[in-house]
Amino acid sequence: MLKYVKYEIRGTYKFILGIMALVFILLTAMYAYSNKEGSLFHSAQIFMPIGVMLLFGAALTAFLYIVGSFRKELYDDSGYLTFTLPLTGNQILGSKLIAALFWFIGLGIAVALFNFLMVMIFSPFHIDLHHLSKIFSEFSKILSIKACIYMIFSMVCSVVSVLLLIYFSMALGKVTFRHKKIGGLWFVLFIILSSIFGYIDTEISQWIPYYLDLNTFHVGTPASYQDLLQMPYHGGGLYFHAVSGYAATNIASSVYHLALMIALFLGTGYLIEKKIDL
Repeated sequence: MLKYVKYEIRGTYKFILGIMALVFILLTAMYAYSNKEGSLFHSAQIFMPIGVMLLFGAALTAFLYIVGSFRKELYDDSGYLTFTLPLTGNQILGSKLIAALFWFIGLGIAVALFNFLMVMIFSPFHIDLHHLSKIFSEFSKILSIKACIYMIFSMVCSVVSVLLLIYFSMALGKVTFRHKKIGGLWFVLFIILSSIFGYIDTEISQWIPYYLDLNTFHVGTPASYQDLLQMPYHGGGLYFHAVSGYAATNIASSVYHLALMIALFLGTGYLIEKKIDL
């Protein structure tokens, strides 16, 4: 299995590293011109949206490339090599997920470190470790380390869940229509299944309205946490209020997402191993 993980990484590293290099070159140019008066990037109102769109576009491109590689194996000749390896369906799927997470986490860390370096080089203000420690200290007063760790873990699980649902939709489409190549079928299945699972998640959150405060780890209901009604972001059972630093997760919804993720993994592995007709 580890050999197949290495194979997956080797098969995608040129494209992923090419995207990363292009993004870093463009970001360096933006930071370099941001200090010049009259420059397009001198205004934060222009610099930030363009930077965010650039990073989002790079992440989306990498995501689609990784997803597309699995679809090619289902419908192209490369699948003969992949699906005839002495590996179970779960091992093949697990290898692909590990490789995908390797790239997503690696890209995230690389982008964060690169932006930190650019700020240290091009910022007009002197920033030292003492100031940074103060910033982190003030931030920790708003949002606890435990809440940050859970939120990072929740985001990783969300990425895995989306990948699993996409892979499951592709495998189900392949099994359903077998030798017919219907390009957009998997996306239709993905939208339908996403809607169904999202509706179930919403219903579960309402039926079992118990929330875990991620800062204190106390359990309560919406009556205990009035801020839940005004939270701008909620997804996957996670609620976060950026101003107050309040963070909570719906316990039943979190359990549901974990169970769904396991079911999608086992279901996709079963389709790959038992139902894919080469």
